[in-house]
Order: sequence, then structure tokens, then C-alpha cells
Amino acid sequence: MSRSFEEMPTMQNVVPGGRVTLNCPLGLTYDQLTFKLTNVTASEMKNLKVITGSKAQWDLTDAQRVVDVNSYYGRKEKAGFVTLWFYRPEMKTEEERALTSIGTTDIPSLTVQFDLDGAVANPAIKAYAVRRKPEPMGVITKFREYPVTFATSGKQDIDNIPRGARISAFHLFKGDVSFVEFEINNGTGAGKVVDWPKELLESVQEQYGRTPLTAKATHIDMNLLGKAMQFMPTGNLVDMRIKPTIDSSGGLTTLVEYIDGYNGI
Repeated sequence: MSRSFEEMPTMQNVVPGGRVTLNCPLGLTYDQLTFKLTNVTASEMKNLKVITGSKAQWDLTDAQRVVDVNSYYGRKEKAGFVTLWFYRPEMKTEEERALTSIGTTDIPSLTVQFDLDGAVANPAIKAYAVRRKPEPMGVITKFREYPVTFATSGKQDIDNIPRGARISAFHLFKGDVSFVEFEINNGTGAGKVVDWPKELLESVQEQYGRTPLTAKATHIDMNLLGKAMQFMPTGNLVDMRIKPTIDSSGGLTTLVEYIDGYNGI
């Protein structure tokens, strides 16, 4: 079946300060959802969630996080639009690109929800979908954010990132991370996966077609090769920790891209 390009049902409660809801029709498989924004910016779409049944599979501060991740992967976007990518165009084969598209034949509902900033005036939002043949949900990309505040600069330790699912990438949202260590322990001792300065990480990421958000974030990309087998398994890890060196105190949010099934993380 070829893909379809359709307008979605009218979004509910598109008013200043409103909790906006899009109820997505079930049946076909979703590659992407694109929102056309009028008098609204991505940062004004707060607490963005993609929900299957009662479970939030995406849970983000705002839609600007989506824009940032899309930019990192080189996913093009026209001004005035925000796209939620379930299909991953940066993967190597069509089978791998479509692996994480959201099938809907075995889920009770698919909903997108966010809180519209109260300061917007005359907002209007329309939603459009790219869909393909019916499939069960299978595995999808999930977004989870883990904020922390550090009282001092220097080398820090983030040891509370949940394990269990595979991971595609970590995005460390703080502008002055200068060095990153990433360690895992599979029960036979700790092993360094990353031990590099930010500028070297970014240099290699650019060689593989990424666009690092230098002024805003630092990325630990576990799948530069674009292969499904490269998603990092974490289910058997005893410990997993990120040790960023930061040049000033303050808040840092780790955005994790998990690859997981319906009930997982």
C-alpha cells in the first residue's frame, strides 16, 4: 500500500491557556504528524505528550524539544510547521526507517496533547498525517526527559536514567557542557562508552550527517550508522551513568530517545 496524506480531525480546545487534544483515527500506521501553526510557536506548545491508551509514549517540556531533535537529525521543516516523526528517515533501509512508525491496529487510542500558552492571541492549529498500511504498534521511539540542577560547575554524575529499553540517543540540554563521559556496567565491571570533549563528539556527528545543537545541547548518539541493531540495549545493565563536565552551575535536562514497546519505559 502506498502512503496516504490526510488532514486529521479538528483539534479540540485551541484557545489561549487551553489543553489542546488531537484524537487520531485508528487503523492505519502513522509515519508522521505535522502541525500547521498560526499565531503559535513551538515553545508555546507546553507539556507535549503522545499517548497510546492511557500511556504517554512521548513526554516533553514543549514542542521546541521536537524541533530541536528534528534539527539534530537534519529533518527539514518549513517555518510555521512542527512535525512529530515516528518514521525515522535517517535510518539506512526502508524497513529500518519504518520500524518505529506507530501502528494502531492493537492499541485503544492514539492522542496528541499539549497545553497552549496563555499569552497567545488568535491561535489556530491544523494537523496532517502521513500514514501507511495497517500494522500493530510494535516498537516505537519514546521520549523521556530527566531534569537535574547542579550547584557547582565541573564534572557531574547522572546515574538515575531508567534502563530496560534500547536507546538511540541522549540529548543533554545545557549550553556549556564541555566534556562527556558515559559508562555502563553489565555486571563484569564498568566500561567507558564515551570519553570525549564536546567538540570532538560534534565533529564525528557532523561526519555522519547530524547537525549538533552546539549552543543549546550536547549529544550522545548511539546510532550514527543508522542500523536497527545499533540501538543500545540496556535491559541487562547493572549501572548506566553520564558524567558531563559543565562550565557553570545550573539546570541540565537529559532527553532520552528510547526504542521500546507499548508497556515498557
